[in-house]
Amino acid sequence: MTGESARERRYLKRWWAPGDVILVLAVVALSAFLILQGIAGAGGSGLEARVTANGKEVARFSLQEGERTLSVQGFQGESLIEVKEGRVRMVDSACPDKLCVRTGWISRPGESAVCLPNRVVIEVLGGEGGPDVVNR
Repeated sequence: MTGESARERRYLKRWWAPGDVILVLAVVALSAFLILQGIAGAGGSGLEARVTANGKEVARFSLQEGERTLSVQGFQGESLIEVKEGRVRMVDSACPDKLCVRTGWISRPGESAVCLPNRVVIEVLGGEGGPDVVNR
C-alpha cells in the first residue's frame, strides 16, 4: 500500500511541474484579460447610430447621449426609433411584417435594423470595427 501511494506521489509530482503551473496560470490570466476586454468594449464609447430613410441620411447620433426617441418618415409612413443605454432599436414601423421591430436592440459596430418596405435603416457605426457578417 505504501508503494502505491509513493507511485501516486511521483505521478503527481511529474504532472504538476513548476512550468506546468506557470503555464496554467498564464492561460487563466490571459483568458480573464480577454473576457474583461470584451465586456468593457461591448458598450463601446464613440459608437454612433446612423438613420437613413429613402436612401438619405436623416439622423446621426451617439449611442452614449442618453435616452431619446426619434420619429422618421419613411416610404410607407412613420418609423419610431428608441435609443437607451448605449443601444438602439426600431420600436414601430409602418410595414406589414414588422421584421425590423423583431430585430430588437443593436449596439455593436456593423449591426443594423432594416425596414425594407418603409425604406428605413438604422446602422451602428464606429468603434474598432465589428464583424463582417451578423447572422440571426
